[in-house]
Amino acid sequence: MKFCLNMDTFVISDTHFGHKAILKKEPLRKTFAKERGFKDFDLCSVMLWNSAVGKDDFVLHLGDLYFKEGWQHLPKLAGKKRLLVGNNDLKKYVRLKKIEDWSICKKVKLKIENKKKIFSKLEAKWGKSALKDELLNAVVIDLGAERIMFSHFPVMDRKKNDRYAPTRDVLDDLYRLCDCSLNIHGHTHSRNTKNPFCLNMSGENVGFVPIRIRDVLSIRP
Repeated sequence: MKFCLNMDTFVISDTHFGHKAILKKEPLRKTFAKERGFKDFDLCSVMLWNSAVGKDDFVLHLGDLYFKEGWQHLPKLAGKKRLLVGNNDLKKYVRLKKIEDWSICKKVKLKIENKKKIFSKLEAKWGKSALKDELLNAVVIDLGAERIMFSHFPVMDRKKNDRYAPTRDVLDDLYRLCDCSLNIHGHTHSRNTKNPFCLNMSGENVGFVPIRIRDVLSIRP
């Protein structure tokens, strides 16, 4: 399936289908579902997704898609979907190969000029093994007046002793080398970074509804 990434593509992150622990960590999920007449947040999430996305629309999911039996909700989601692998997708995303209209992005894709030079600089600094890390995945593309990095982790934002620090160090460097102006990311849920160039697409921050890239750019600070 050829995936189309443009202004009309939808984006969302951190749906966490089937993840009970996230309901305690992010209580907004239960509240949001209850206000809409649902006892089950996942069913509410599917409804909200399908209220915005049509069968021929493209959706870029920025990671942390599902847990355990949450995969059963994935075929119900409208659109042609691509997952940018997040930390909670490791060892799970292979199941998507069996589900129609899902594809996987588990590496860096640069849709800009001078990409060979950029990869060479990354390899020289971090080594070949670092570039093979399946969590080091991102898409860099020029859309409108922006050069955007789509990634699961936000750039230039880190807690102390972050266990994914080696991956994120390379990601930060990639953002700088590509001279990006914007990072559209997930991972942080209801917490936003202090960086004005980082836009959080986690479910909690977008009302659990995929949003078109053109609309994301229109609300940029």
